[in-house]
Amino acid sequence: MNDRFTSRIVSWALALLFFFSSTNGFSVGRNKPDPTLEPPIWPMWAHNHWVWEHDGSQESAMSYVQDYLNHGIPVGAVNIDYPWATAVGDFTPDPELYPDMDEYIQTFHSMGVKVFLWATCMVNEDAPNFQEGKDKGYYVSNGRTIKWWNGKGAFLDFTNPEAVTWWHKQLDVVLDMGIDGWKVDGADPYIMLMIPAIGYGGKLLSWKTYREAFYRDFFEYTREKLGNDRVISVRPVDDLPFRVGLPIVFSTRDINFAGWVGDEDNDWGGLRAALNDLMSSSRFNFVSYGSDIGGFRSDGNKYKDVFIRWAQLGAFCPVMENGGGGEHRPWMFDEETLNIYRKFVILHEELIPYIYSQAAYSYELVKPTMRPQPGTYEYLLGDDLLVAPFFEEGNERTVVFPKGDWIYLFDETKTYTGGIKKLSFSLDEFPVFIRKGAIIPMNVTNDETGFGTELSKNYTTVAIYPQQGEKKFGLYEEKEKGAMIAYSKDKDSLNISCTPTKRSLLFRVYGEPTPQMVESDFGIEFAKASSMAELVTLPTGYFTDGGTTWIAVKNVTAGAAIEVHY
Repeated sequence: MNDRFTSRIVSWALALLFFFSSTNGFSVGRNKPDPTLEPPIWPMWAHNHWVWEHDGSQESAMSYVQDYLNHGIPVGAVNIDYPWATAVGDFTPDPELYPDMDEYIQTFHSMGVKVFLWATCMVNEDAPNFQEGKDKGYYVSNGRTIKWWNGKGAFLDFTNPEAVTWWHKQLDVVLDMGIDGWKVDGADPYIMLMIPAIGYGGKLLSWKTYREAFYRDFFEYTREKLGNDRVISVRPVDDLPFRVGLPIVFSTRDINFAGWVGDEDNDWGGLRAALNDLMSSSRFNFVSYGSDIGGFRSDGNKYKDVFIRWAQLGAFCPVMENGGGGEHRPWMFDEETLNIYRKFVILHEELIPYIYSQAAYSYELVKPTMRPQPGTYEYLLGDDLLVAPFFEEGNERTVVFPKGDWIYLFDETKTYTGGIKKLSFSLDEFPVFIRKGAIIPMNVTNDETGFGTELSKNYTTVAIYPQQGEKKFGLYEEKEKGAMIAYSKDKDSLNISCTPTKRSLLFRVYGEPTPQMVESDFGIEFAKASSMAELVTLPTGYFTDGGTTWIAVKNVTAGAAIEVHY
């Protein structure tokens, strides 16, 4: 039996062992209670669009982000990937690559861009702090080293309190600069090759025990040091390191709110692999993760259709991030790619109030935000958005619609009722459908996607697609109690309400007749505006444009109750 075959057998065995021994399992949740509206334990910025380059420097990363901004593409965070330090396990910025890391981080912050730094659990032999850690007994198995994918080094023993204290002093070098999070990469599976791995007090360490201590320490210490608006980015589920096609859980759901599903190729096979891991992550009830748009590994070619379809998928994941090897800058493909990419980033940013709220509610229910449906790679994003990503070449897609009516997001005049439909989508559109009856809160600041204009920017737009009966939506907020938005509809009227919130609200009611009158529940009639420009000058008012009625309420600090009469 050759070594390669033996390795494959061992890989399968290990993958099966760790898959079936996981204590987590898929849950569709319980009967839905009302949302608690309590502040989520992660920050909203984790859902913003991130970018990163694989091998960079202080100068190149700053230019990279600035180029996105100059092309009108919002950037919420940047990941400073390996290599940025003098060595793996030493947290001193490389003076040649990042000579002014502290100032550099502050410059990004002044631009409204958060900063991640790459890290692992390893201290490589060439790190200046390696020998100190070994002499003091801070590594697993007395400092035995192992060759892993990024060098040769030892595992920090996260079960040893003195080792952890020492490790924190290493982290403090950059935590004191005010970073916003870590991309914590997956060196931890290599601990299985120690056979055995011995931790503090001579105890045997399993991979499960080690990885949980490792990832949790990065999460908890960073937040203890800098506050709860910090996150770590970790694989939720991936088939790494063995590439055997079985999902392997890396982190736990209570510390990973900015995950990514590992390193994929930049072709259609890579996109399908990402989809497999995205869907698998839902089986373990993770609520916020995405994938490297365009893939991490590059074969040297640019696949325009793959890149665009992957970017569109990313826009409808809780985390939208773009980076890796090869070319990831959309303007380097062509103008069409740039325009499509910009449109979908803006749409993702608009949907963040919906995504953040649905992720928070899903976390409470112990269910995933991305919920796989019958059909190939279809899922619900939260309760009310049906997404059917492309996974192969071509513009046709068979969509399996759940029961009910579904409105095409990119052309609201198109509605589909439950069943199987084969549809065609141009490259600048994507199979996403809104459940009839939905409430979708959005941050709209321009006219790029058609859900509003620049006049919308001082409001939270609340898109409502009414149907007979009642509907409510929990709008979650950072660091404070959220608000409950609701409506009830009968034949002749639509009643809309919202509990107190600091937000100004612009209700976008689609598909209803022109109102005869709009009033508060106290009988105070709303002014009828002749245009959107006039509407946003009023404290309360409404404006009808075709099949859409806009209702503005600037001050909702005492709540709002609106009666629309037809």
